[in-house]
Amino acid sequence: MGDMHYLKENKILLCIAAILPVFFFGPDKAIIIWFKHFREEHTNVYLWLESLDSGIDVAGNGSTLIIIAFMLYLYGRLFYKSRLSDMGSHLFISLASASILVQSLKHLIGRARPRLTDNTVFIGPSWKNSYDSFPSGHTTLAFCLAHILTLYFPRYRLVFYGFAIFVGVERIQDLSHFPSDVLAGAILGLIIGKLLSAKMFRPDFQYRV
Repeated sequence: MGDMHYLKENKILLCIAAILPVFFFGPDKAIIIWFKHFREEHTNVYLWLESLDSGIDVAGNGSTLIIIAFMLYLYGRLFYKSRLSDMGSHLFISLASASILVQSLKHLIGRARPRLTDNTVFIGPSWKNSYDSFPSGHTTLAFCLAHILTLYFPRYRLVFYGFAIFVGVERIQDLSHFPSDVLAGAILGLIIGKLLSAKMFRPDFQYRV
């Protein structure tokens, strides 16, 4: 019954996951080529987006997010703020789990990044540079983060998910990932966030801010 309930609750995510392979045979290449033309034709916009790259790379980086989560946990424990320590623990375990899983998948699958080729190229298990495109690690962590923060601060869900979407789009325009990499990362991040929240952290409170 539990598995059936989970499937019903996440049928949209599962449907998107089921159509992901379709992107390998056309849409991925078409969208990446469009972004390349956009960069050439709209230089000012491209330069503005490039100026945001370093900030997004840091803000959406797994190490950064995991360290911040751990610091929140420590701060909550040291100053007896149980709600803050609970959130820090929730974030730390979920983001660390998501990071380990996504990095393992990236190197097991071995997909070439779009900066190397417009075509879909999988070489299998590899540690080669730029053959770690699928799925997007930044997007995985951003959507996992958005899901968990929404549990605690539901009023700001649009901000959290808006940030996660922006991270995903930035990874495409930067030619670091194909659209299917970003979609897969979003799905993976949400699934990990939902699973760990349901199994380990049943928050019986929400911050009303």
